[in-house]
Amino acid sequence: MIRTLIFGAIAGYVGKKLYDEGKLTAFKDDLNTRYNQAKADLVTRQAPGNPTPSSSTIP
Repeated sequence: MIRTLIFGAIAGYVGKKLYDEGKLTAFKDDLNTRYNQAKADLVTRQAPGNPTPSSSTIP
């Protein structure tokens, strides 16, 4: 349990330092782009014209 707390404190410190230096901006932008793309893909799959695939377990 102590190791987990120490690791969490170190990860938080390093993450804050990287964030303050602006080194996480590219990562955040990439993550936002991927999320928005996945969300758009999900919307197109759920469009009324696209039938949802049926499960193979339903007779």
